[in-house]
Amino acid sequence: MNAAVQFFGVSRHYGPVRAVDGVDLSIREGEFFAMLGPSGSGKTTCLRLIAGFETPTAGDVAIFGQAMNDTPPYRRPVNTVFQDYALFPHLNVRDNVAYGLMVAGRGKADRRRAADEALELVALPGYGDRKPSALSGGQRQRVALARALVMQPKVLLLDEPLGALDLKLREAMQDELKALQRRLGITFVFVTHDQGEALSMADQVAVFNEGRIVQAGTPEDIYFRPETPFVADFVGSSNVIPPAFAATLGLGDIQAALRPEAIRIVSDGGHEVRVLRSTFVGTSTRLTLDKDGHRLTALIPAGSVTVAEGDTLRISWDPQALHVMAATL
Repeated sequence: MNAAVQFFGVSRHYGPVRAVDGVDLSIREGEFFAMLGPSGSGKTTCLRLIAGFETPTAGDVAIFGQAMNDTPPYRRPVNTVFQDYALFPHLNVRDNVAYGLMVAGRGKADRRRAADEALELVALPGYGDRKPSALSGGQRQRVALARALVMQPKVLLLDEPLGALDLKLREAMQDELKALQRRLGITFVFVTHDQGEALSMADQVAVFNEGRIVQAGTPEDIYFRPETPFVADFVGSSNVIPPAFAATLGLGDIQAALRPEAIRIVSDGGHEVRVLRSTFVGTSTRLTLDKDGHRLTALIPAGSVTVAEGDTLRISWDPQALHVMAATL
């Protein structure tokens, strides 16, 4: 499969600040690709480098094999959906969607037809005459998506577009975005700091930290096989077990990650721990545990056992759930 977007040693510096620092990246055509990381990690700057809103300090950006460093945004085969949607309040929905077509010189009848087709694509048929102020947050998000898609980009860039939505609507839109991407077959590049969004929608995920990609792979690779303590802790809040703690557990001189849901309470054997805190979180109970001065977090099914602070338990896990990783951050 061809590469839709490639970075070759790309950096973007702002004075002494290295927002992006020597990134190599390849995004395949037709892929849903997520850039995941905390604020200031470089993911949004990378998206802006693809869009052409930023230019590299060093390195090269290519889209479908064509160098893009000197190509202005309006000549790139991409379009962007922003977090704040950036809809024009004085225009109705149809004219918002058709705005790019108007700038491109398309005729009024052609613009109207294309805009209505785009609104149908995002499940908003018949909404063309409404103003953005009359829409819900989820509907405005769909209008912004239709406005980007009506230009028929080869790559759609999404800059945390679900960040302003409430939890249930955000989860629904995750399903809709993924279904839409599969139906259209175009490349989606999605920037988010929300690990759940990245893991649930993406075919491939790149985890960013301090301007660099610290791990890239499938959602399963990122979650179950983190390569560094940063990835283990950022994606799913894993228990990071340093060598000194591993030795007390009889694991040898290793550094490992253990997901909270992999820990189970047993009647005998395993390791004795003391309960520091028990927190009900809906379908699960989160236990904060102490083992020889080291803390572990466990997630157990809600109602499966009754524990209180200060209780002593025995815990165990499947050896295969323990993932050995590199010692660096």
